[in-house]
Amino acid sequence: MKGLVKYLQEIYENCEIPFEVYIEDESIFKANPNSPKESIVENIFFIGTKKVKIIIEEKHIDSIKILEFCIKDKCKDDYNEKEKIILQLVQNFTISKEKIKEVMPQIKEDTFLITVSLKEKIIEALEALKNVYNDTDIMILNHKDTIILIGGFEDINEHVSSISDTIYVSFYEKCYISYSNIKEYEFLNKAYIDNVYKINLAKKYKLSTMIFGQNSLLFEKIMDNLNEEGKETILNDFNDGFSKLDEDMKKTIEVFFKLDLNLSEASKELYVHRNTLIYRLDKIQKYTTYDIRKFNDAVLFKIAFFHWRQKNKI
Repeated sequence: MKGLVKYLQEIYENCEIPFEVYIEDESIFKANPNSPKESIVENIFFIGTKKVKIIIEEKHIDSIKILEFCIKDKCKDDYNEKEKIILQLVQNFTISKEKIKEVMPQIKEDTFLITVSLKEKIIEALEALKNVYNDTDIMILNHKDTIILIGGFEDINEHVSSISDTIYVSFYEKCYISYSNIKEYEFLNKAYIDNVYKINLAKKYKLSTMIFGQNSLLFEKIMDNLNEEGKETILNDFNDGFSKLDEDMKKTIEVFFKLDLNLSEASKELYVHRNTLIYRLDKIQKYTTYDIRKFNDAVLFKIAFFHWRQKNKI
């Protein structure tokens, strides 16, 4: 905002035409406010969701569109400057707090960094999301092989679901989405790394879930940090049993874990009767000697099962 006020002051000093600018009905600039006012005209336009109003004397009406263009162009430059700052912070470049405060909007409670990963059509998806958020203050840009969004998301779960749906409906591409709440811009690099790590974990262990929040995949993170010798030791007790599992059983295990060992919810997602699900779980117990309806059995089973799938590329 300070940069825009200074810019408007420079315009006035060069043209000496009195004018006023309001954003969201708040006065941000009055050029020579004590000058006598003749009949005035107004021009209202929008930059994102913000209403901008220019007031100028009618005799200078020919200048009003030029002023509108200058303000929009300046805001575009400010947007580009914000993009530059975000990319530098994501890459862990050092930027002074004063510079961040000067350029970036204030962090709010609902400020999130969202990271989107898809195999193809990244640029097309980027443009589609920019169109969706065209009338907002959400920043959207491409970094490496991901799309990142940063800004205030009042209902984060609704937004990430909408992003996923938009990409799938527009391009028939499924995408992984991970998001983190941002408390300070200086932590953008850490948040981005954590988002990408969660996405890579989901790919590594072939999870069917594709959207991950702040505290998602804690189990997978712990498992990923176990050394190979430890995972192999656990897996040795399961290898023979896992080799007997058919596709229905593998799918059942995956869904049962995804839905937190909930029999009713798992049977609904699998489109099978509850008794059919119980029958499958009994067979899994028979083959492996572990009953994944019991918490302690489920913990060891999940470690072994995920490692076995990843190791055998299943």
